[in-house]
Amino acid sequence: MLVGLFTRVGDTILDPFSGSGTIPFEACRQGRRGIACDLSPLAQCISAAKVTPPTPNEANDLVGELERRLSKGRGPSTALGETEIENFYDPETWREILVAREFFAQAEAATDLHPAHWLVKASVAHILHGNRPYALSRRSHGIIPIPPKGPTVYKSLIASLREKVTRAKLDTLGPDFVRGHSYRASCFELPLHNGEADAVITSPPFLGTTEFLRQNRLRLWFCGWDYQRQAAEKSSGAFLEYHKTLNAYAQLLVEVKRVLKPSGLAMLHLGVVGKHDMGVGVEDLAEKAGFDTEGLLYEDTRGLESHGRTARGATHTHQFLFLHAPK
Repeated sequence: MLVGLFTRVGDTILDPFSGSGTIPFEACRQGRRGIACDLSPLAQCISAAKVTPPTPNEANDLVGELERRLSKGRGPSTALGETEIENFYDPETWREILVAREFFAQAEAATDLHPAHWLVKASVAHILHGNRPYALSRRSHGIIPIPPKGPTVYKSLIASLREKVTRAKLDTLGPDFVRGHSYRASCFELPLHNGEADAVITSPPFLGTTEFLRQNRLRLWFCGWDYQRQAAEKSSGAFLEYHKTLNAYAQLLVEVKRVLKPSGLAMLHLGVVGKHDMGVGVEDLAEKAGFDTEGLLYEDTRGLESHGRTARGATHTHQFLFLHAPK
């Protein structure tokens, strides 16, 4: 909705916390150039799959190439300290996952990626675990990899992957779709030129409430970050979700203002977390960074669907902060 209401066809729309790529994808779908940025290799992969989609034939060709690799690949051994992952799968399914992980890693080490690389890789990451029939794992949570339940049963990676690629409906994007770009980059060092973006639309991590690294650790492993790397990234300070105050937003907002065109809009989805009103705190920092505030809207979300979660945590009110870069 924000894309359609506040931007125009042909605009460049940036999301510096792209996550699953929804905002950049909507921008591309509505005739804008969607730019996704995220430090997570999983987020970068999923976002790239959405803003640079292949044709159905390209996707099927790469699935066939992976299938041929699976027919002859034994796969590397399990890394020390990651036996949690192996426990999710039947031994033969586990072998296929290891071969697939190596298949994508080798492709990314080369200079020329197949057009379908990100879509097929993101599709495998999606089916890694969960409680749906297509999931490769024993029954488990689709987001937070808590210990799996039930018997170990062989599930074909290729069979589930073909179903997932078909569900992507790559032939329905339409002629107005504009291809975008997905970067793995820090929100503090955005890979855009000064004044390149017409608008920034994003949802940064809510203060102290969500650990995207921990909740996505199996899929991050599949995308190349072993548990040791994930632990190092958590302690590095690069991920905004692990900051306990809003101080880092000062640097973020300066960088957002740098890449925005004069008169460009920045729209941030924030939240009231416990007693901390993120919108008010970020608004103050934004004014110091040179932004003008257009408005701060509040939305009570206590009555919304919980999607199976028994607790919402500390966030009960969502916010939309609208900032304007002066001419």
